[in-house]
Amino acid sequence: ARLGEASPHPQMRDAVAAVAAHLAPRLGGYAAPPPTGDLVPPLGRSPADAARLVAAAQQLCAAPALRAIPALRAPASLCQPPPPQPLPVAELRSLALAVEAIATLPDSLPAGAALPYLPTAFTVVLRVTHAVATSPPVADPPGAAAAAALREACLISVATLRRRCAAPADADERLEEASSGLAVAKATLRTSAAASALEVLQATPVASRGLMLRAVLALVEGLPLGGGATAVHTGVAAAAREMVASETQGEAHAALLAFLAAIKEQPDLLHFYLTELLPDVAASFKTGCDRLGAIKLLLLACTLSSAEAAPALFSLTLPLLIHGMSVAADGPSSKVDAELSAVAHAALTALASRSADAFRASVANFSTETRSRMEVAIREEQAKKQRAVAASPGAAVTAAKPKIALKMDFGSFSAKA
Repeated sequence: ARLGEASPHPQMRDAVAAVAAHLAPRLGGYAAPPPTGDLVPPLGRSPADAARLVAAAQQLCAAPALRAIPALRAPASLCQPPPPQPLPVAELRSLALAVEAIATLPDSLPAGAALPYLPTAFTVVLRVTHAVATSPPVADPPGAAAAAALREACLISVATLRRRCAAPADADERLEEASSGLAVAKATLRTSAAASALEVLQATPVASRGLMLRAVLALVEGLPLGGGATAVHTGVAAAAREMVASETQGEAHAALLAFLAAIKEQPDLLHFYLTELLPDVAASFKTGCDRLGAIKLLLLACTLSSAEAAPALFSLTLPLLIHGMSVAADGPSSKVDAELSAVAHAALTALASRSADAFRASVANFSTETRSRMEVAIREEQAKKQRAVAASPGAAVTAAKPKIALKMDFGSFSAKA
């Protein structure tokens, strides 16, 4: 650990970090209790030796982070929001190995044994994530690739630690954790880690929040509403709204698309975030820099929501779809506007097929201007398709009235964004 932290040679530090990343997921076997019947436990197998072994291994895993982020050495500084922390390019590879190692180390241990090491792991991973999020972009290709690898390693490590705090899938294991008190301890740690992550997110400048928002959303993904968790979710939604209203709107839309798709089986949490976020997404549509992302987010919400919520969501989404459709009176369309218009046309027909009653109710409340634009856009789109058919060799042209027939899988937007 001392060599990995103090060596002046980047290659040596990278080598030590690689050794730590190799050992971390395999340490559990060495730290496990000895088999019943061993009269003299071998070195590293008694409880005291196991604790010393894991503590030393965690220090080894954290060495690159301690070198790059000196504030991690001072516990008092961790109570304050972190300042922007530019990272030297030479440290990026060892940091990616470090966050991977420090997250997989507790993952190699039994649930009860891992719990004491999770707070430190969360702290290191979140501080490194904040540091890379606030570092200036790296210009040279090797450095840029190393920075991208570190960003991805941070997100993977947050997800690994979150899973370590989750309830087990097996019913018998859940009952055992509940009776032993481990379930309560894990839930408390999960909420505390999410609250700490929110503090780091709030301390990150809005222009640099993209990575931190993705990390925090990955962390709160399995955090049920209730108690202190509700305040955390409220804070995360507020931070996301600030991004939606800023120049980082595109990053916010992409992160939220993935998040909403991930929590689609948690109706209470899904409803909470839809209610908190969609009005702001819709309000920023006309003047925003990522109108296509906003439409995709609203369409995913319409797809995932319950039948009871459909009328309200359609009333919010359909007028924006109409506004996103290009008409000849607007003049020549840019490539982005043409893509937005194509998505809007396909989405309009798909939503009509999904819930005809909600669709009709929303259209009935359109303003005269919106209704007129919709009719013109549909007529022009139909005429364009007929011209394309007529231009095809040997094609037979038949007049057809505009009709709703297209379908689209909006759930795929989360994978494409």
